[in-house]
Amino acid sequence: IEKKRIRNIYLRVEDNTIYATCPYYVQEYEVYNFINTKRNWIYKVYEYNQNKSNNRLIYRGGESFYIYGEEYNLVRSIGRKSIKVIDKTIYFTYKDDSDEAIKALYKYFDNKLLMDAKAYFDKYRYILLDYGYNEEPIIGARLMSSKWGVCYSRQNKINISSYLINYPLKCLEYIIIHELVHFIVPNHSKRFYEIINNNMPDYKEAEKLLK
Repeated sequence: IEKKRIRNIYLRVEDNTIYATCPYYVQEYEVYNFINTKRNWIYKVYEYNQNKSNNRLIYRGGESFYIYGEEYNLVRSIGRKSIKVIDKTIYFTYKDDSDEAIKALYKYFDNKLLMDAKAYFDKYRYILLDYGYNEEPIIGARLMSSKWGVCYSRQNKINISSYLINYPLKCLEYIIIHELVHFIVPNHSKRFYEIINNNMPDYKEAEKLLK
């Protein structure tokens, strides 16, 4: 429990520890009562963190954030939403310490991710054209914890995981190629990986980074 000059009680969960920040005038028993009312939320955050425990690059409220494999110092504060990247530091201000803060941080970096994804799409669009697919798919980014990318061929759309911002650019390149090839081959057959290998011979290096 940490006391600060603030108005409300805030919680965050990291690994097996609950961190509470509260105003100076709040008594300890009041903090424990507040924690008890947030029991269900705590369980959800704990399970979320456990699912990500094998992946050191995923942001979990710590002091670092990775942009394309490069570590940035993350300075967090509570207040009006603001995100600034200066040198190797990200200054992140949000109204609270909830899961919504995590989503807001990734949403900010989605724009950068999509710009770089579009650049790779333009580079490898010839794959589609060579196989007679002339449409230009729409590329979107969202938080996906179980998949790195999804191809919706009927909707002419590709969604990529916002978490790709944490990994080296090679991984984003691979996922774009991977999903583009799905417009040609809907499964993960031998032919599917032959096309990927023809266009990115070192794709297995990216696969290892994403495991």
